[in-house]
Amino acid sequence: MAKFLFVLSRGMEDPVRATRCIHLAKVAKEEGHEVNVFLIDDGVMIAKIGMADNLKSPTGDELKTLLDYLIKAEVPILVCTPCANARHMGQEDLVKSARFETAKKLIGLAAEAKVFTF
Repeated sequence: MAKFLFVLSRGMEDPVRATRCIHLAKVAKEEGHEVNVFLIDDGVMIAKIGMADNLKSPTGDELKTLLDYLIKAEVPILVCTPCANARHMGQEDLVKSARFETAKKLIGLAAEAKVFTF
């Protein structure tokens, strides 16, 4: 089993990258790997309740379906604290299994995992 860290800096403005990141995290989890998702910059918006509901890639992948899988599988969805604060997001705004974290946590996870960035 490998450790994978998926870092997403794109949000609603880039449904292709946002969806692809979460899709690959889902595939890694399905294959039995340890998976963490870290959302930074505009990527934090997909952790806000309801924001992923209508986001779809040109391939037909629906972000909500993919995100729901990660939530059900209890994959940690880590949200950059200052990025969320700049967008006026609080813990009550986040989907289940999402929590705020710092750059220190991101670097710690990256030191121990294969990192994919989107």
